[in-house]
Amino acid sequence: MGPDEERRRGDAVQCAAALATVVLAGLVADRHPTADRRVFAALNHHESDPAVLRVVQQLGIPWVLPGTAVAAVATGHRGLALAAALALPVEKALEVGIKQVRTTPRPLYVEPTVLRDDAPVEGGSFPSGHAAIAFTAVRLVAPYVPRPLAASLFGCAAVAAGVRVSQGAHHPVDVVGGAALGVGIGAGLTYVAARTR
Repeated sequence: MGPDEERRRGDAVQCAAALATVVLAGLVADRHPTADRRVFAALNHHESDPAVLRVVQQLGIPWVLPGTAVAAVATGHRGLALAAALALPVEKALEVGIKQVRTTPRPLYVEPTVLRDDAPVEGGSFPSGHAAIAFTAVRLVAPYVPRPLAASLFGCAAVAAGVRVSQGAHHPVDVVGGAALGVGIGAGLTYVAARTR
């Protein structure tokens, strides 16, 4: 097996493992809600978030994925451009589908919650769309950048996800599920893009 085939196989395995983690996160949260609520209280019940955290949170807004596609076209990375162009419709379809199957209320409706910034109060809570988008974007670009930069980007995605808990928009398990969903989508689309070359 050559290095390209080995990389594609790794992408497929990572996609399957990440999507299984989404399911597992939901099951664990259902069985151990107290642990999720303790983490939520630790992250949510404080004075305010530093402004820099709100900047990092922007990694999880939808324009990041089409922006990644445009940057990939500009730098001649056709596989990345294709994967990033498909990423937002795939992410939104899966996120909305999961929210319809696993109806989870926002934190405000189940525990004392401090709402900050643009924390939504409507719609399903699991999984976090911000976390899913951030981790999808980072997983897509990770093979194209040096490892230290990829690690830093994953760290930024984790902070972006954590900010959503701090703001009162999501339970901790929501951002874990969103992060896993994003990694799964990123790995799956990387696999698909590599197969179309």
